[in-house]
Amino acid sequence: MHKINEIDGFEYVTFPSLENHENLFHCFTTRKGGVSSGNFCSMNLGMGSGDEEENVKTNYRIMAERLNINLDDIVETDQTHTKNIKYVTEEYKGYAMMDPLYTDVDGLYTDKRNIALMTFHADCTPLFFFDPVKNVVGMAHAGWKGTLNNIAGEMVDAFVRDFSSNPGDIIAAIGPSLGQCCFEVDKDVADMFLEYDEKYTDFMIVKGEKYHFNLWEINKYLMVKHGMKTSNIELSGLCTKCNNNMFFSHRGQKGKRGLMCGIIMLK
Repeated sequence: MHKINEIDGFEYVTFPSLENHENLFHCFTTRKGGVSSGNFCSMNLGMGSGDEEENVKTNYRIMAERLNINLDDIVETDQTHTKNIKYVTEEYKGYAMMDPLYTDVDGLYTDKRNIALMTFHADCTPLFFFDPVKNVVGMAHAGWKGTLNNIAGEMVDAFVRDFSSNPGDIIAAIGPSLGQCCFEVDKDVADMFLEYDEKYTDFMIVKGEKYHFNLWEINKYLMVKHGMKTSNIELSGLCTKCNNNMFFSHRGQKGKRGLMCGIIMLK
């Protein structure tokens, strides 16, 4: 399930299961509502994507204004398709649109208020995590490599280790990204998935010489494997490539695309 929201032309996605908590903010941006043009039209949030830097900065300001968040509260990942996650506090704020104080981090989590955790996406799966009992949030970028290496499980384990979370209390949402319809790989990558867990055959369809994996269901499976309840995991069901008018898609646009972001924050 998902909900499409619109404020003055700025569109973003939210999840009913996460909207029911007054102390929580979350969203996944779309490509609508910014000032960029061409392949980056229009809400491109990717610095270094090839777009004009001033356009990206303007898009950040528009996003922050529409969502009523402070740019200085944003803490961003440094994504390199790892399973690395990092606990962040106030000292990491204030580096939006700049290099963060760390490298090779594809997931962030915190128990501090007013820290907007941000990950970047253009087909790769955004994972939102919230423990309403311990008041902890997490945001992860799960590309196929991050999914294969179980960044979802890393986040659940971090909540348990650092905050004594009960996995059964954690709520998660799996955001817009490549669906099984459009995530196709060759046999070498398929073999990597099947070597990790034979169960992944349940999430695979073979079409000719290509293998289609359902990364949404694999991430859900991994969350449940680490103790989460199936009923606490919500899927958007939105494929970024199939909905290229709403989302940037690396595969759909052959690499010439902007970036969207996932945000989660304790208020």
